[in-house]
Parts: sequence; C-alpha cells; structure tokens
Amino acid sequence: MNGELSLKYQKELDVRNYEELESGLQLASSFVQKSYISELSSHEVVPVDVDLDSAIIRQQIRLFKVGKLVYDKNENIIDKLLSVYNAVFNVRSAIIMLLESDGEQTNLYLGVRANCDEKSILVPKETLEKSFLGNFPGSDIETLRNPQIEELLNKSIDLKHGNSRVISTVSGIPSLKDSNKENFVQGIEKLVDAMRGETFTAIFISDPVLHKQVEQMQNGYEQLYSQLVPFAQCDFNFNINDSQAITESLTLGFNETLNENLTQTQSFTSGNSETKGSSKTKGKTKSLAGVAPIIGAGLGAVVAGSFGAAFGGSIGSAAASIIGSKSESKAFNESDTKSQSKTEGTSSTTGKSNSTSTQEGKSETLSIGNTKGIQLNFENKAVTNLLEQIDEQLKRVKSSNDFGMWNTACYFVAPSQQVAEVAASTFKALMRGENSSIEHSAINTWTSEQKDKVSEVGRYLKQLRHPIIDMKVENGLDMPYVTPGSLLSGKEVAIMMNLPRKSVSGIPVLETAEFGRNVFSYEDTENGSKINIGKVFHMGKVEQTNVEIDVQSLAMHTFVTGSTGSGKSNTIYRLLHELNRKRIPFLVIEPAKGEYKQIFGGREGVHVFGTNTKFTPLLKINPLKFPDEIHVLEHIDRLVEIFNACWPMYAAMPAVLKEAIERVYEENGWDLETSLHIEGESTFPTMHDLVKVLPEIIHESGYSDELKSNYIGALVTRVRSLTNGLVGRIFSGEEINNQQLFDENCLIDLSRIGSSETKALLMGILFMRLQEHRMANAQGMNQSLKHVTVLEEAHHLLPKTSNSQSQEGSNLQGKSVEMITNAIAEIRTYGEGFIIADQSPNLLDTSVIRNTNTKIILRLPEGSDRREVGLAASLNEDQINEIPKLKTGVSIVYQNNWLQPVLCAFEKYKNENPYVHKEDVKSLNQSKKNTGDILKILLSGRITEKLDLNKSEQEIEKLQSWLSNTSLPTNLKQNVFMELSSFKNKEEVKYWEQSSFDELSKVVWNLLHGDKLQKYAKAAMSFDQYNEKLRLALKRYVVLEENYELEQSIIQCLLYQHSIEKPAFKDFYFNWVEDARQKERYL
Repeated sequence: MNGELSLKYQKELDVRNYEELESGLQLASSFVQKSYISELSSHEVVPVDVDLDSAIIRQQIRLFKVGKLVYDKNENIIDKLLSVYNAVFNVRSAIIMLLESDGEQTNLYLGVRANCDEKSILVPKETLEKSFLGNFPGSDIETLRNPQIEELLNKSIDLKHGNSRVISTVSGIPSLKDSNKENFVQGIEKLVDAMRGETFTAIFISDPVLHKQVEQMQNGYEQLYSQLVPFAQCDFNFNINDSQAITESLTLGFNETLNENLTQTQSFTSGNSETKGSSKTKGKTKSLAGVAPIIGAGLGAVVAGSFGAAFGGSIGSAAASIIGSKSESKAFNESDTKSQSKTEGTSSTTGKSNSTSTQEGKSETLSIGNTKGIQLNFENKAVTNLLEQIDEQLKRVKSSNDFGMWNTACYFVAPSQQVAEVAASTFKALMRGENSSIEHSAINTWTSEQKDKVSEVGRYLKQLRHPIIDMKVENGLDMPYVTPGSLLSGKEVAIMMNLPRKSVSGIPVLETAEFGRNVFSYEDTENGSKINIGKVFHMGKVEQTNVEIDVQSLAMHTFVTGSTGSGKSNTIYRLLHELNRKRIPFLVIEPAKGEYKQIFGGREGVHVFGTNTKFTPLLKINPLKFPDEIHVLEHIDRLVEIFNACWPMYAAMPAVLKEAIERVYEENGWDLETSLHIEGESTFPTMHDLVKVLPEIIHESGYSDELKSNYIGALVTRVRSLTNGLVGRIFSGEEINNQQLFDENCLIDLSRIGSSETKALLMGILFMRLQEHRMANAQGMNQSLKHVTVLEEAHHLLPKTSNSQSQEGSNLQGKSVEMITNAIAEIRTYGEGFIIADQSPNLLDTSVIRNTNTKIILRLPEGSDRREVGLAASLNEDQINEIPKLKTGVSIVYQNNWLQPVLCAFEKYKNENPYVHKEDVKSLNQSKKNTGDILKILLSGRITEKLDLNKSEQEIEKLQSWLSNTSLPTNLKQNVFMELSSFKNKEEVKYWEQSSFDELSKVVWNLLHGDKLQKYAKAAMSFDQYNEKLRLALKRYVVLEENYELEQSIIQCLLYQHSIEKPAFKDFYFNWVEDARQKERYL
C-alpha cells in the first residue's frame, strides 16, 4: 500500500516524457555527431544558381602560385598560418588552397574568393598577400593573371578523360596528432609523396561564418544541452515505517457568546470604453544562398524542427535564423476609456462574550515502530555521452570567437575513382588527431556513373564554392540544404589547410634562422665614416636596408671565410672598392688563384707584382733589410720567428740559424749592439751571404758529425733554395721601395709558387716588412685607419698548430705563429687593418679569429669550420646550422660591438679592370748591357784587344747603383763597387792583376749565375762544343759585342771558379786551358 503510494507520488512529480526521449535522443545524436554526412553522395545536388554560374572570375577570385616556402624554425607554422587566415577572415573573404599534381610536378596555389555581396576582391587579395609574406618572409608567391586562373580551374576540374572524372570530398574535424606541436607529421607533403606518380587536384574551400550566426549556433547547443540534462540521471528513494501509540484524555468546558451587527452600503458606477486596432505583418525566407556557408555542419539540422515538447519548443526558434530566414512585422493599436464611481455606507456593531472552562486530563503513550529505506541512482549513458559531445562542440564554438569559424571541406578531382578515393583516404588519415572524434568524418565520392551529380559538383568547384546538397530526410523535420563542409575553428583550418614542411617536387621548402634586420651597436657611431657593403638579407629575401660598417672599426681587423664559390673574393672586392673610395690604400697578398689583378690590376695607381715575369713584374724584396728606426736584433728575432713558422724546425736549428744571420750582419759591417753600420751608410747582406755563412756555423758547432750532416741537409738546403730560380731573384738586393709596397695600392700575386712553404715564407717576410715599416713611420698610438692589408689563404702563414711539446724542444712553430698573430693584433695601433681570408677556419690558428673585430661568414659546409667561426661570432645553434645553407653572395656579418649578427647580401662586383702585362724588355736589355760593361771594365786588363771603355762619371755611378741591387754577395759587391770607383778616378783596377784572378773569377761566376751556365754546357762531347754552348748561353745574360777574346776570358773565369767549388772538376779545367793554348785562344 505504502509502495504504491510512493510510486504514485513519483509519477506525479516526474514531468519528463520518456516516450519521446528515445526518438528525440536518436535524432539529436545523429545531427550533433554529423553522422548524416556520410550519405551526401546519395542525395541530390541542388543546381547551381543562375547568377552564381554566370559570375565573372576576375571579380571574385584571386590566386597566388607558391614558388618557395621559407620558415623560421623557432616559430610555430600553424600559429603563423592561423594569423594569415584570421586576417582574411576579418575582411569576410573565403580562403582557397589548390594543390595540383601531374604525377611528377606539384604546384601549390593560395587564394581568396569574395562573397556575393562584396563589391571588390582587391582588399582580400592584398590582405592575403601582405599577411602571408609578413608571416613567411622570404617565401615567393606569384600573382596569377585572370586568364591563368581560368585556365587553371578548367584544367583542374575538366580533366580530359571523358566520363571518367571522379570527385571525392573529405569532411571532418582535423586535429593534431601531437598536442605539443613539437613534431608535426601532418604536413601536406605527406599527401604529395603518397600520391607520387598520380594525376589529381585537391581543392580546399573555407567560407567564413559570421559572428552572429556563431552566436545562434551556440544558443542552440546550449538549449539542447538544457533540455537533455534532466534525462541524464535519476535518483529514487524508498522508505518503510511501522509504529503503534495509545493515548487517553478528558476535557470539560462551557462557552457563552452574544453579538449584534448592523451594516448599510450604497454603490453607483458608470463607464465608457472605445478601442481601435490595426496590424500588418509581412515575412520573407531565403534559404538557398544564405544556407550554403554554414548549414553544412551547423546546428540547424539539429534544431530545424520539433521532436517533442522536450526539445522543440525552446530550440526550434533558433533554427529559422540559422537556415537563413528573414521576417518583418508592423502593428498599430488605439484605446479610449472613461469611468465614474460613487459609494455610500453605514456600519454599527455591539458584542458580549462570557466563557468558563475546566480541563482535566491524563495521558499515557506506548509506541512500537520499525523503519526501512533504499536509494537507487540511474544514469542514461547515451544522454551523458551526448552532453559531453555538446560540451566539446561548445568549446569549439567559443574558440571561434578568438580565431573565427569557417565552413571547410576538401575536394579531390581525379581521372579515376581509385585515385580520388586513395587521395581522399590518405588526406583524411593525415588530418585525424586526438580530438577528431567530436564529429563523424566521411568521404563522399561522386563517380562517373553519377554524371549529372558530378557535373553539378564540378560547376560549383569552378566557382570555388561548396556544392549544396538537398537531404530530404523523412524524419518529420523541415531539413534544410547542407554542404559537405564542416564547421572548423581558425586553429582547425590552419591544420587542415597547412603548408608543406619539407620540399617536394615543384615546391622548395627552406628553414632559416633569425638574424638581425638592422645594425645596432652598443656604441654611437652615427658621426663616423661608414662604408656600405650590401643589403640586409632576411628569410631568403633582399631588403632595402643597408648594411654599413664603421670605417675605423676595420682597423681592428676583419676575418672573411667561405668555401669555394660562396662569394668570398667578391665580398673582399666590395670592401676594397668602398675603402678605396674613402682614399684608404690596400695591399693584397694572394697565394692562390691570382684573381685580384684581373679585378683591380688595370686601375690607375695600382701596382702589380708577382713571381713570374711573363705575367707580372717581379716582386723583389731582401729579407735581411730593415728600416733605420728598427734595431738589427729586433729584425733578426722577427726573421727567425718567420722561418720557424714556415719551416719545420727542431732542436737547435733556430739557434744555429739565428747565429748564422748575426754572423752575416757582422761580416757586412754591422755592430749588433748599437745597430749601426761601421761605414756609416747602411748596406745589407743577402740570402746568398747567408748560404755561405750557414755551413761555417754548423761546422764550428760542437755537434756530432751526424747531427751536423742533418743540419746541413735541413737548413742549408732550404736556405739555398731561396737563392735559386725565381725565388732567388725575389730575395735579391734589388728591392721595391717600401712606400710603393705599403703606402700605395699594391697587389702581390704568389699563386704561381708551387711550394706552400715558400708561399708562407714570402707572406711572412712581407708581413714582417710591413710591420717594421709601420713602426718606423708611426705618428702616435691608436691612429685612425690608414691602410688595409688582405691576407688570402692565411693558413699558409698562420696554421693551427699543436700545443704539445716534443723531446727535442718546445713547440717552435706554435710559438712563432702566436708571435705573428700577436703582432697582427698590435699593429692596429699604427692605423693598419688586416682582412684575413681563408676557406677553412679550422686550419687557422684560433687566435686569428679571436683577435678580429669584424667577422664575415659565407657558406661553409664543414661542421667543425662553421662551429669554429660561429661561436667566435656569437651565433646561436640555429644560426650556426644556417651557415651551410647560405646563398652565394650572402654572408653573416658581425662586429664585436653589435647587438646581433645580420645577414648581408653583397652585390656582385662588376667594375672589373684587368691587368695587362707588358714585359719590360728595355729593363732586361739594360741589365744585360750593365753586366757586359762591368765585365769589360774588370777584364780589360787581361786581354790584348783594346776595348771601348769611355764611360762618364754618371755612367759609372749608374753602374754602381745597378750593382747595389744585384744578388752579388755583399763582400764581392763592395769590392766591385770600390774598383768601379777607382776606374772612375782613372786609377788602375786591382782585378787586372794576376794575383786577383781568384776573386775576379768569383765575381764573374756570381754576376753570370755560373752554375746555370755550367749545367747547360756540361753535356758537351768536346772542348769546342763546350765553348760553343757557353758562348750561346752568355748571349742570354750579357752583351759582349762579339768580342771573342773577352768571351774566352769569361769562360776561363767560370771554369776556374767551378773547379774551386768542385775539386773533381780541376782536371777538366787544366785540360781545357791546355787545349785553348794549343789552339792559341788568348790564354
């Protein structure tokens, strides 16, 4: 009885209609989850509106072809795409992406489509272009002309395969597979790679959904949620209570009451009322054009009709506005009311009351009871699941308030059903992620068997619009038209319409690190002189911002590095050109290629020197010469260190070499303590003198015979190599003026020297002479930039050395290189700036890079090279990894006082002015004539034929001046100089005496390079042939005017000196003399 009563009360209190829940729940679930989306291809396609079909493409569509994509690896690409799409959303334009593939080449297009009510496509076009390039600087996009757009759409959709055209569409919610977005694996390049070899076109269409429509949808979801909540859970409580009670009571009472009442009332009322009313209502509903952008995935399908009082009443009102209905109403009412009222009344009351009461009671109660209860909780899981899905949908709808909402779908057009469905399935798999299950996703395919439907869908796609589908669902709902699109938030659209992350055929993709876009420094250098070296290069594009370097900062040295073909030489050309415009001269020491003379060699005021007289004037420099302001011992220390840096020296070799050099200076007349020449006028020894003294020093040492032999083989052989051939002519007494080398524009080409040791030695000696010249002419400390020296391939002179020490002694080469690098760092105080260039920083001593203020880094493929220089230039890891990907002519520029490095594009230097060499035949002939004149004077006393020796004092002085610059040993040079003076004073020359024949033979041997002549003639088979070979060779070096007796005397001197140097040759000499006397050849 009690249970039935409780159930009765429960039914009366529970107003929920469970009979309608099942059908309503099924219908709500179907449209919240979009399960109907998989049936679109089976329904009819609404024919394209006439106005839409005749729309002109140029008025509604703009497309860009993506040529190159450039990403900043530290920025999230999805977020940047979101910004681009949101910018287009703000101008109420649709976003279009089109991917076209012929099986080999892939083309990617981005574009916009204006809505029907928009008058101009220019604003969306400009918005997309500027926003895309702003978020992806460096990328290339090309605007397609209107005919190109029409041709592209016709070719993409009207594939020339007859009736085999197939269109598949993908609908669903995209989401990230990796929510942390660290490893994005959903790039569109995966689709391109998967479909390699197949012809297809993918068309992505995203229409913007207005904020008002989004609010209506949100209200619809909220109302649906509110209607479903009561059905989610039920709680039932059942209680049973039994009790028994006994009570006894007695009450006695008496009451008496007397009342009298009199009331009189009169009322009068009159009234008049008149009402007039008028009402007018008109309504208009348009669902075809307004539905298309939103209904495809909207809530309109959920709330379009009523499915019972539980759902329809509160939700149905939102449906009309979502599906595009519009209504208007007008109403007019008029009312006139008059009223009059009159009331009169009289009231009188008299009362009397008397009461007596007596009460006596006795009560006793006995209760016996028993209570039982049970509580049951029921949950409808189908409803709670649907509520959770509505919650997720509400979150997506709310997120659209931040980034916008789009109606989006992708369409694949292919010549066969297999290709279309494979492409659609691959793309769908790519887009599915952690949160894609909020709605059903589906692939709908219109095959060649559905010709009419395919044709209609194709007409929509030509206009880059979603096709409209007529559902005609028999469920009691007034079902609107739908599209294959899904309602996506801005973030979801950025995932679905993402860009390739890696290069594919036809679309190169580059990742770049971020660099500065302006030159900012810690110090204010606005008023300083600057040079413009190029333009800022940002994310693959040359910008208009100039990269300027303070001229005075170059005095703190510059390091330029880059692999072959990276533009290193062109960069230095530009630097030298700009510095030359500021009237700052340069010296280029080039041990490889010899390119600089082809660029600057023909300029006025530029001197070119080299090692091959067929191509350039010969470089002539005496390593043992130094300015008067430099102490001789300073010079010796520097010279020995240069030898240590360029040659492998061990044990006591440096000490032996230094002692030999000191001996040479002493024999030449130098006081090593005072650094003064005994004769007053400074004369300097040559390498020929050193070659003669060095063996003497070794033999005088206390080393063992084996060690002496090793030193002679190692040291003497190397030094002697510097007196032979072209190098011997370079290290001669005849020098190029220091002012010409170091104060004017000068190019020194060492590229034709084969030995790397000799190259390094020449570079080192030039550096030493430059340093001493600057020190000798210093005008104070910390001077402004006055001169720039370029050291190309600097690793020849400044190689990276080991820090380890051997048993033989310390690391001599390393210490010598350290001395040179320290000197480079210190020489800036004299206004000398160095531009040190090399292809491989890892081959250079690390202090070279460390001591340079300006770093210019071009492409470097080798890892250790770019790390070596990258860390020195304050580059981060990403910037270091950017170095091997730099374009030719693009470099990373950094100075120590800059806030950040910048990428700089150097223009190709085009002001080439090549050097044209003209061999100095006149100078060569004069040298031959001077040699002949000196030999005539020295030998005239030994021949019977009278020679023409009429020389003026000026001519003798010219001979003496020429002699001072020859490679003749210093002591012989001085003796010959004195004998020429005696001849000028009409005095007898000592060489005419027989007692001086030994010294005379030595002079002739050295003047004529007798070793060369002897090597040429020694293969003769007879004395006559020997004499003929020597006479032929003499004509190459000296002018003797066909004087046979003089020639014979010269040959005798050569043979005699050779026999002195080579005792084994004495027999040949005596036999030659005997043969000459027998034939009466003037001996």
